[in-house]
Amino acid sequence: MAQVRYAIAGYPVAHSLSPLLFGLVVANLEKFKNRVDLKFNSTSLHLVETPSIEDALGWGYSAATPRISKWDFTGTPFGKFRTETLVKKAVTLAQTIEDCDASFVSEFDSSVEYPSGGLNAYTQQAVKHNLPTNVLEKEVLLSLTSPLKHQLSSDAVTAVDDSMIIQSVNSLRWDGRSWWCAGVDGLGIVSLASHFGILAEKGALLGLCGGGGAARSTAHAWIRAGGKVRLFSGRRKLELPFDVKFDTSSAPLDLVINFDDKPCDTSEFSKCSFEINPSYSSLDGDINFRIESLLSKPLDGRWMLVAQHLEAWKHLWAPQYAELLPSLGLLLTQLIHAENLLSSYT
Repeated sequence: MAQVRYAIAGYPVAHSLSPLLFGLVVANLEKFKNRVDLKFNSTSLHLVETPSIEDALGWGYSAATPRISKWDFTGTPFGKFRTETLVKKAVTLAQTIEDCDASFVSEFDSSVEYPSGGLNAYTQQAVKHNLPTNVLEKEVLLSLTSPLKHQLSSDAVTAVDDSMIIQSVNSLRWDGRSWWCAGVDGLGIVSLASHFGILAEKGALLGLCGGGGAARSTAHAWIRAGGKVRLFSGRRKLELPFDVKFDTSSAPLDLVINFDDKPCDTSEFSKCSFEINPSYSSLDGDINFRIESLLSKPLDGRWMLVAQHLEAWKHLWAPQYAELLPSLGLLLTQLIHAENLLSSYT
């Protein structure tokens, strides 16, 4: 039975839904009892509130945090009875939801191919990078948020992608001997756009504002998937350490994302009918209201959160279980129900 420690690290993180999302994915995987060596009761969830990557890595080694942070959804830290009890209640409730809400169903989602007796594509890539493809006795899994994504640069950490080169690491794994990392923000955007029928592989045009780690990851992943990117002025100029040709045409945009903390004041952005908001805030109201909120535009950041979280599982944390993961729509549905239960106790 594997013991897994998970944390979201960055500053601030008290508002993060990532720990709840992690618990939901583990619980979904547990349904495949004969194929999965993960147990929710053997995992622990944490907040590592810090502006320093050294503190995040230090937590991985020692489980010590620089400060104890209360989680916004329970008012107490992880490890305390109230938070642990409410998270288990929320996860248990969510697992009774076995079907994606009808509003979140997509005809464009594709399943992971898993040849009989063979390895799925994610496991094949993991093998190429010498990434463990089994769950070890003890694992440490980390999600990174601002301002940590650009801070990791170490020969002691093995990247399974270009995330350290473009300074956009948002997922880490420690197998007890070695650190591994990946940047899946951009992959999450590609997956999320595909859910709505906007396909990078068919040359879809993405309008992008911002120059931080998530913006770099998104531009890189979108172009590698076959899409085109048009840049708009933001607080920081977006630069990639590769020979990249950005779009300069006047063609209409298929989707837009603004990673800056101020509006992107261009008519091209406002004319685009599909916008993803990379951030999210608290929601009030019943389940129906929450679902309606997630369908309004710009698209709530929970969509991106769920999409990139699933990519972290596929590419870094457990590629061997990729075909067992819940769909984007189902996991978002479960998250909304779990979050709604937590709000009833505040």
